[in-house]
Amino acid sequence: GVLRFSEHFEVAGETMLKHSCRMGLEGVISKRSDRPYRSGRGTDWLKSKCTQRQEFVIGGYLPSKGSGNAVGSIVLGYHDHGKLRHAGRVGTGFTARTAADLKARLAPITTGISPFDGRATDERDVVWVRPELVAEIKFRAWTASRTLRHASFLGLREDKPASEIGAELPAPSVTGDDVLSTVPVSPPPYSTGERTSIKSAVKLTNPNKVLWPDCGFTKRDLLDYYAMVWPLMADFVVNRPLSLLRAPDGIDVHQFFQKHASPGMHRAVLTQKDKDGEELMFIRDFDGLAALVQLGTVEIHLWGSTISSVETPDQVIFDLDPDESVPLNRVRDAAVAVRDRLAYLGFESWLKTSGGKGFHVVMPIKPKADWQHVKSFAHDFARAFQQTKPDRYTATLSKAARKGRIFIDYLRNARGATAIAPYSTRARKGAAVSMPVSWDAIGEELMPDQFRSASILASGLNEQLFRAQTLALRSGQIPL
Repeated sequence: GVLRFSEHFEVAGETMLKHSCRMGLEGVISKRSDRPYRSGRGTDWLKSKCTQRQEFVIGGYLPSKGSGNAVGSIVLGYHDHGKLRHAGRVGTGFTARTAADLKARLAPITTGISPFDGRATDERDVVWVRPELVAEIKFRAWTASRTLRHASFLGLREDKPASEIGAELPAPSVTGDDVLSTVPVSPPPYSTGERTSIKSAVKLTNPNKVLWPDCGFTKRDLLDYYAMVWPLMADFVVNRPLSLLRAPDGIDVHQFFQKHASPGMHRAVLTQKDKDGEELMFIRDFDGLAALVQLGTVEIHLWGSTISSVETPDQVIFDLDPDESVPLNRVRDAAVAVRDRLAYLGFESWLKTSGGKGFHVVMPIKPKADWQHVKSFAHDFARAFQQTKPDRYTATLSKAARKGRIFIDYLRNARGATAIAPYSTRARKGAAVSMPVSWDAIGEELMPDQFRSASILASGLNEQLFRAQTLALRSGQIPL
């Protein structure tokens, strides 16, 4: 009655950690499989944490106690409405060489005055510097006093002026009528090739930053693409808890997954606390989507519930994830087979491309059952589906079980798990998008990454795409 066993996975640690971080979890605790369960510290247990990365301004340093020619730690800050706020100290991540190099860079800009607004930290022995250098920092979380927890130095950012490290305050929680109004929009014209004129109050910094180097797709291009599809996308993404895959310097440099709002986000990215006190992010208008673009968001992932009914999902998603050896025609057949099996059980469903390797079959439900019931249904369905053709399908996560098979991924139906949003771009070459399509489109030609944001932006939205989206939209709420 106190503990509940969730699920057991025998997979590679790196694979499990990757999935956990993409779900927005804190990390993974694992144990050697050939060792007994014993309490206390030891080498049989391992804690692997998911981390965040961000840039901060260096406002001071403490000399190394072991060497006068190196730093021992640095004092960090961020700009907020014209003032430099303190973000804590970082004393790890330095090698002997980087600590010495950093001391050499900081020594010429020392000053006798703290650059921070108010008392920054325990100021004993701190050597203050002009706030000109920017450091990239890896850290676990923000504390309640808005300082960094478990932070580590990664290096200096030569490409970012300190003045661009903007306000780093948590996004405000929103309740009741304290919301931004929706931007009025009109559906874009068919096949004009023209970009829509939806305006946003969010200003892009560095709009020419290339996020997809292989096709030259920039941050401005991404915003223009979303402006074009917003009349179709809004019904799917507004008022849903979301998680972000961000790549501020492009998908080839560094990507990280973010589940909760962080300091510095635009006010159009709203938050709401759940029953556990966790702050969930969501948007209510195009400004919110533009704010995500400003953050360098390359993928938008959504919960299977709305922000007004967090604990009762309104959809079930089956992600058909094929092994690399599985031919694409079998993946298409699997999507149709899942649809037909759901129909046999009395459920309607719609289809979307994943923008990656497979397809998603989405089953709308009335938001009445809780997460445990919904996940149990999805799990039982996936296992039963596996039993129909065990040589083709598997409900097991491990790569060994997937070999030559299609994984019926039911895990996206757990509380806090997410799936790629319809019309969202993917952090893959070509800036492919996840696209709702009609079941008639599942024929021989449909590819999981067929739709590309650059092509849609260049050619406009055509009538076929509108028709496919209309057929794909939820036609009604179906009881589970």
